[in-house]
Amino acid sequence: MNSNVELVEDVETYVDFNELFFTPRFAADCFGLTTRRLKDIEESNNIEIRRVPRGTVTSRVYTPSDLFDLAALRRELGHLKGLARQVVMSTYISKGGTNKTTTAVGQAITCSLAGLRVLLVDNDPQGDTSSMLGYDPDATPEDLQELGIPADRIVDGHLGHLISPMLRMRSFQPKTLDEVIKKPFGENGPHLIPADASLEDLGVALDAANNSDMWYAKWVEDGNAGKISGCDLSQYDVIIFDNAPAGSRLTKNSVAASDLLMSPVRMDKFSFKAILRLHDWCAGFAREYGFAPELVAVPTMFAKGRPRMLNNLYRLNQLFPGRVTDEKIYHSADYVNSLDDGVPLMFWKGANRDTIENARAVHAEVLEKIRHVAAQPQE
Repeated sequence: MNSNVELVEDVETYVDFNELFFTPRFAADCFGLTTRRLKDIEESNNIEIRRVPRGTVTSRVYTPSDLFDLAALRRELGHLKGLARQVVMSTYISKGGTNKTTTAVGQAITCSLAGLRVLLVDNDPQGDTSSMLGYDPDATPEDLQELGIPADRIVDGHLGHLISPMLRMRSFQPKTLDEVIKKPFGENGPHLIPADASLEDLGVALDAANNSDMWYAKWVEDGNAGKISGCDLSQYDVIIFDNAPAGSRLTKNSVAASDLLMSPVRMDKFSFKAILRLHDWCAGFAREYGFAPELVAVPTMFAKGRPRMLNNLYRLNQLFPGRVTDEKIYHSADYVNSLDDGVPLMFWKGANRDTIENARAVHAEVLEKIRHVAAQPQE
């Protein structure tokens, strides 16, 4: 097989998010506004929105970056409220195929559209979150050049480079947050700490360290307190760790650092076993350390009219009263197809309107959980 063909097949689809254009109706729906109200905000604040030809007239269009800039403006104007304090959350369940990474990315986008400053940490050496946001962890600079992909899409740093000075690791060259961070949707969108396969070395170093489950918590605490040069985490309202579906040392560290644990759960027996194991692990953690994150289970890949799924959903609510979202993520091919096109579902134009509205409803409910956690006294 031709090597160039192999290269094209192996490297993730490249999408320039600045070339995704959305209608005023889509933009207004992102904020729960009318198109008239959205236009009033733009005009009263002298916001110039690009226009493109549509027949004999021109129409306003918005990129994802435009939407996040508008969200930041609404936060500045007091139209959107912040949080009482920073909230750290993790997405995790020890079962693959539950839309976990899609849910994490969707939640990060939703929080940013609500005017919150979000840091999304890819805590999985496979780098699925990074790939979903346009940063292929397996691509080399030569790959990017061959395919005409901008050089800034390279993954050249991850969480290990930020924590390595604390652990006195020699395997990672220490870097500042600005050197590692990626901004796929501009300054006001979710910021990303990407990952690649070498992140596994951080897990090895944590295994050998004292208090091996608590280093992420210390990193967050010190980063907020200004104790780590070049790593100011206090600028973020929400920090989201997305984990692999395995209880590795990396995962345990993220859960130990979290106020909230979001677990996407399919309505099948294998996912039930996974969330029961997770509950037992959190209970054991609480006994050992005196605290554990608040759990929120999100039913995913749900199908209407399936008695077995309805029965499993009832059981889930019985097992975890008050900790299961009322909204459910329904099964849809849009999730897979958006991945194939290299665009997060929340910004994928091919998505059915019902799919998008359903995802927005789920993420809005989790956002309210985040606000609730932020309002509670910190232990």
